[in-house]
Amino acid sequence: MKKIFAALLSLTSVFVLSACLGGSGDTAVDVNIPDAFPEEEVEIVMWHAFGDDNQNLINNMLEDFLADNPNVSMRQVGQGNYDDLRSATIQANVAGSTPTLVMGYPDHFVEYLEGNSLVPLDEYIDHDTFGVDIDDYNDAFIAENQQYVDGFQYSMPMAKSTEMLVYNRDFFDHYDIEFSLDDPITWQQLEQMIEDHDMIGEGEWQVPHLFNYDSESNLFINASSQWEAPYTNIDGEILIDNDNTRDMMTFLKQMMDDNILALPIEWDTAYGSAAFIDGDVAMTQGSTAGTRYNLPNNPDGKFGVFNYGVMPAIQNADGPNSAIQQGPNIAIMANSTDAERLVAWEIIKELTSPENTAYFSMNTGYVPVRDSAYELDEYQDFLAIAENYDNEDDPDFPYALANRVAQAQADWFAFEPPFTGRVSSSNARQEVGFLIEALYTGSSVEDALDDALADLIR
Repeated sequence: MKKIFAALLSLTSVFVLSACLGGSGDTAVDVNIPDAFPEEEVEIVMWHAFGDDNQNLINNMLEDFLADNPNVSMRQVGQGNYDDLRSATIQANVAGSTPTLVMGYPDHFVEYLEGNSLVPLDEYIDHDTFGVDIDDYNDAFIAENQQYVDGFQYSMPMAKSTEMLVYNRDFFDHYDIEFSLDDPITWQQLEQMIEDHDMIGEGEWQVPHLFNYDSESNLFINASSQWEAPYTNIDGEILIDNDNTRDMMTFLKQMMDDNILALPIEWDTAYGSAAFIDGDVAMTQGSTAGTRYNLPNNPDGKFGVFNYGVMPAIQNADGPNSAIQQGPNIAIMANSTDAERLVAWEIIKELTSPENTAYFSMNTGYVPVRDSAYELDEYQDFLAIAENYDNEDDPDFPYALANRVAQAQADWFAFEPPFTGRVSSSNARQEVGFLIEALYTGSSVEDALDDALADLIR
């Protein structure tokens, strides 16, 4: 029932947006950039899925800009989680009451494009007066925002994250195992650890499961890259019916059956952070943006308040490295004036300046979107905190670790192609997450794959 409801909800949203706005998918938004920054009063409304802490950071990042431009006012509106944000934006499109700026993911934006509801940014990027050096942005982040079928760029990277692996340092010290801050381990190494050491169980230095993976969908998509298994493409084709996908699923199912790999559904939770802190697993992989949720703080847990470490996302020894990139991008909505669009563009530039993207990174666990941010003295000093575990009492230490790991795997960043239609990229992402859950709860590889294909290829 959950699967049917999720798929119907997403498909219904696309139908409503396209039908009510007459979306053809063609680029029908004219861009007219004023010669000068507006002097009249301009209010910018930005929708996102941030909580109070991140909203306060954005206020700090825009403080100088708003002081220098007193005719501009800025209002942030949190819309709950990202699914809530997407739904609210679709409904606002239908009602003609969209914000000026909206954050989200490409699979959100491609749905908005069905109603011609986003402003292409190419002319702003290349503008002689108001342009920006797009080459200074992380290549993978920009590529993610340039993959729309009409060839235009509709969004810019804003708060980007990747996955990292957090581990119980005390647990692995017991077995004389050390890990690197810059080099990943492999699934095969986890298997070897279990063969070499009696880690799984209920004993003093054992855990019921060795490794938790927070996102079932990310596990499937990232592992597909590592096994070189086709997933989807920009044309909306579902490509998971192949031998490499079966090999990958077979491998992961064996890891699950051997209690090496666990999922949050093991503890009826959305994330594995509590299980990690409580000592139910010795490793957990999740978003760098969720760093603070994995910090050991339970004196009553199996290992008490233990020492922790981080390393890059787990890899497949027999395939290419891959680390999924996540986090929202930012776009300008088409229901806006020329003056509002230019001010909104200047706000995007301000939020993603080297100084501000570094500031946001140092306070959140997100990673800088600009290459030059890494060269700032303040940011280099910040990264240096991660060099020594004696600094773990420093409040910046966990974020420094997360950013060091993100920097180490920046060349492996991967992302999914967004598409709409009878089945959308959102549907595909949900369905492969259900597939991984099915494997975990006892389904065979063929049955789980057949169920996913039945839902995705109608």
